Amino acid sequence: MFVKVADKEELLSYVPESLQKLYEFDKQKNGELVDTLECFLNNKQSLKQTSNKLFVHYRTVSYRLEKIKEISSMDFDNPAEILAVRNGLIIYRLIETM
Repeated sequence: MFVKVADKEELLSYVPESLQKLYEFDKQKNGELVDTLECFLNNKQSLKQTSNKLFVHYRTVSYRLEKIKEISSMDFDNPAEILAVRNGLIIYRLIETM
């Protein structure tokens, strides 16, 4: 569905505000929070699996997730919000290829 939209601004309107805040923070700080979030969500929200994939200690992942919550106010226990964030991540990856 998102691939059919050619206008970047229109695509960005589908990205939740929480993810936009995180993305802008990462851009300014050259951070890894968006990548950590994406990996965490792709690995069933498992600290252990995420830490293995990113080759970092699980406490590093835990710290990053707390930082993500602090910056964006995301609620990892809210399925609707997580779905919106997943879609937003897809949109950001799509925009990068445009």
